[in-house]
Amino acid sequence: MPTSQRNLSPSAARLPLKDALRMLRFTVKRGRTLLDKPLAPGPSPISGMARAVLNDFDQIADRVNDVAAGLSRRFLDTDESGRLYSATLADIENIGEAEIVFAQAAYHGLTRALRHLGTTEGLVSEVRMAEAYKAAVQSGAAEKDRFALAAALMQELVKRGVVRDLLSGSTEEGDCLTETDLAKVAIFALILWFLVDRQDDEDDAEGLLLTCCDMARALKSDLAESLDDAERLQDLIAAYVDKI
Repeated sequence: MPTSQRNLSPSAARLPLKDALRMLRFTVKRGRTLLDKPLAPGPSPISGMARAVLNDFDQIADRVNDVAAGLSRRFLDTDESGRLYSATLADIENIGEAEIVFAQAAYHGLTRALRHLGTTEGLVSEVRMAEAYKAAVQSGAAEKDRFALAAALMQELVKRGVVRDLLSGSTEEGDCLTETDLAKVAIFALILWFLVDRQDDEDDAEGLLLTCCDMARALKSDLAESLDDAERLQDLIAAYVDKI
């Protein structure tokens, strides 16, 4: 076994497994969505064969989903949602395996943000989020101030594609974001949320997250203009954190 794998902590070793299980369930769900679409009319024998094949696939998908769901309950479900919702970036910096805790907390926050912003389907990678956090810290941004770290983290999360394969519908406000905008706005909301002090209460934390989503959506144009410039992005983050 490679040294890098032997040295993984139990928590770090679970991240690829969690991503793989989520990918499996996502693939099955996306396939089922396609199966739900009506078949185009065709000659009776061919149409009958096509329906038989689709029915067989549907049964296989059921079995795969059952297995994936069982593994997910074993490896993905935790009792930590409240603790993860209460963690700020400052809290995470001061604990062991910070990148793992960040990835777990960010997964909870980002998936909720995406739903609020209108996502109907999508994948979020904890492995890539852990890598993004580690890269942002190693860049030296953390030695400057929390806004420099937040800007570096935002850029790393976008660059590494921690969110992908999104399908978006209308948001709770009725508008619709493109897949690219949706990912960037959700990540920006996540970054703002990680910087805001909050009560150790899941409802309070979620309310703040949704406020951050609404602010991030309103700042979509400013974000697009600042994303590639670390200093401008840092200033944008600093200017709006205190307004939440």
